[in-house]
Amino acid sequence: MCNWKKKDVIGLKKNTYIKEIQRKNENILAIAPKTDLEKLEVQTDRFPLLACRKSLKRVGISIQVICNSIISTEWFNTMTITVILVNSLYMMFENPTAEKPEIMTLIDDAFTYFYTVEMFLKIIGMGLIMDDNAYLKDTANWLDCFVVVMSYPEKFTDQGAQTGFKQEVGPKETTGSTSSLASLRAFRVLRPLKSINSIQGLKILMSSIFAALPLLGDTVIILLFFFLMMAIAGSQLLSGRLKNRCVGI
Repeated sequence: MCNWKKKDVIGLKKNTYIKEIQRKNENILAIAPKTDLEKLEVQTDRFPLLACRKSLKRVGISIQVICNSIISTEWFNTMTITVILVNSLYMMFENPTAEKPEIMTLIDDAFTYFYTVEMFLKIIGMGLIMDDNAYLKDTANWLDCFVVVMSYPEKFTDQGAQTGFKQEVGPKETTGSTSSLASLRAFRVLRPLKSINSIQGLKILMSSIFAALPLLGDTVIILLFFFLMMAIAGSQLLSGRLKNRCVGI
């Protein structure tokens, strides 16, 4: 009998030895699923133009693999977060009442195009809805898709407003599409929320908060009841107090 077996009364060394052997066997006998390219090589059917169809599908799979490798890198995630932060700072210093210079319009378009490229890279690399890790199967991507889609109506409305008709309302001149443009620009405040999908810890935190909302339903109903009661009381007690009063704002 080996010396280590005689001295190992408790069996610690024996268990460690067995686990090490099992770990090595698992690495040797690991079963890996076939990739899409390997499945394509053995694909056969009775339909015509099999070689041509396999060539086209091979190109599509190669593009998908390239896009998936790009979105999986650390530098892509870092660049996305950096662009979101820069865009947030840009919107902080933007003056909505002043006429937007051409350079500001180009910068805004650059942000929109970057978000569009990011969305299409993820859709091509992950699949739209049919794959296991498809783009739309993650609810966090719904917000990203909504922000990107709503950026283009704002862009086209903004271009139309520059050449739109003008009508005189009081002492100011307003364009016919001013109200619609202002409502579309309100969706730009959702752009910083794209960081939820890029920062994993923030994504987990927001998922936990949304998961806890149904449990707070009774509390929210009670709060709304008290808010409604205070609003009715304030309307009854202070009704007409500010009528015909000059209030400086």
